[in-house]
Amino acid sequence: MEITENEIKHLATLSRLNFSEEELGKFSADFTAILNYVNELQKVDTSQVKDNTIIREFDELREDEVKPSLSNDDVIGNAPKNYNGYFVAPTVVE
Repeated sequence: MEITENEIKHLATLSRLNFSEEELGKFSADFTAILNYVNELQKVDTSQVKDNTIIREFDELREDEVKPSLSNDDVIGNAPKNYNGYFVAPTVVE
């Protein structure tokens, strides 16, 4: 499938992009090559591929466990200002 320069100009207009004549020719050739490659990929027989092959990796996730790595005192101890176990920050909205 070949993409013409007029189609590239139309896509450029929709995308609000400006291309020189040289760039239009290059994009036309690049898009044509990409579409030809996609057409080749569509010819690949995937009938033997199971749908759940890829998803299986994500089926066996670990359970979430809360494991605090630092105590509240350790974290607050690094803050320039704190009050009753909370960070104190300057007011940014009046």
